[in-house]
Amino acid sequence: MSEETEIKLFPMNHPISNPTTQIMRVDLDGGFTVNESIPATDAAKMVLGLMKQEWLADAQCAKIRELQSDVNELKELAEYLQDRIRKLKKAGDDFESWLDRETPLTIRVNWREVKEGKL
Repeated sequence: MSEETEIKLFPMNHPISNPTTQIMRVDLDGGFTVNESIPATDAAKMVLGLMKQEWLADAQCAKIRELQSDVNELKELAEYLQDRIRKLKKAGDDFESWLDRETPLTIRVNWREVKEGKL
């Protein structure tokens, strides 16, 4: 296949582009040709490994992965805090139902103010 019909994603000396060590060739029509001396599954592994090495090692990708990790940690923390708030609200409701008419009014009023965040 001529160079005009190949998509050059890597320099000619790169293992994917170099015709002597070429793993596979991607054509303009979207098709590709795998080196016949390499089993297709091995070629796919090699290509994915090279893509990972070339693109995922990039500083910007590393920062994106770091930020995604931070986002995941924050999501876990938010879920934990929501669960704690739910449990505290239930404990407050249970405590309020435990307060009976015999409990002094000031304690019941103070508890409702605390529960509503007014005190």
